[in-house]
Amino acid sequence: MRPLLDIRAYLDTRAAAIMVAISLILVAAFAGLGGLLQPALLPVNTSDFENTVIVLTLPLTLIIPIIAVLITAGEWSDGSIQVTLLQRPGRLAVLASKTLAAIVVVGVLVAISLALAALATWIGGEMLGDGASFDSLDGVLSTQLPVIAVTLLFSLAMGLALQSTVLGLIAAIGFPFVVGTASAVGVLTGSEFLTDLVRAFDLQTAATAFGNGEATAFELIPLVLLVILPAAFGIWRWSHREVG
Repeated sequence: MRPLLDIRAYLDTRAAAIMVAISLILVAAFAGLGGLLQPALLPVNTSDFENTVIVLTLPLTLIIPIIAVLITAGEWSDGSIQVTLLQRPGRLAVLASKTLAAIVVVGVLVAISLALAALATWIGGEMLGDGASFDSLDGVLSTQLPVIAVTLLFSLAMGLALQSTVLGLIAAIGFPFVVGTASAVGVLTGSEFLTDLVRAFDLQTAATAFGNGEATAFELIPLVLLVILPAAFGIWRWSHREVG
């Protein structure tokens, strides 16, 4: 495996440079909005770390799928995978390397995002309000980070299974939106069947349940349907798909 090579190959492209720049700008902007505006908007006139991270999760759930899908499926879409496999024999090793590269890039981005969120929370609370609160760190670890983690896992699974940047991005970004919409419809209509059906495909709710320690066996269903099975199919397809 050569994940550093895959990271460099991804970051050296003009599209990736633009994507990274836009991502950092969005992360900084949303961190600033979440941390700096809380004292002005909340009755307690303080800035809470978890609230900042909740705001920051919005752009991350869009940025993470783009990074993961581009790294895992980009070379299949532009045809350069043929050259890669000729230079680096061993398809599964290349697949593992690209997957690890995507995890590292996203991990660094999340770490930077949390650091910016902490800084914005401190500035907003201490300089613009009556104080900053970091007591909700447990809530971040048990709620927001699991949501970010399943976003990455689902995006990787879609990139591996579909091996197309267009289809992968549509699935990775569009499917959670469809699930969220269907969940709202289920609540409005009071349909238990629709609610249970949506719950079987709701990765974010399942991730939150796991993070809070409230998960049941039912929460394994979204993980199996949306991560494990697509990833297994993607691994098989990666090993057998003809190049050319």
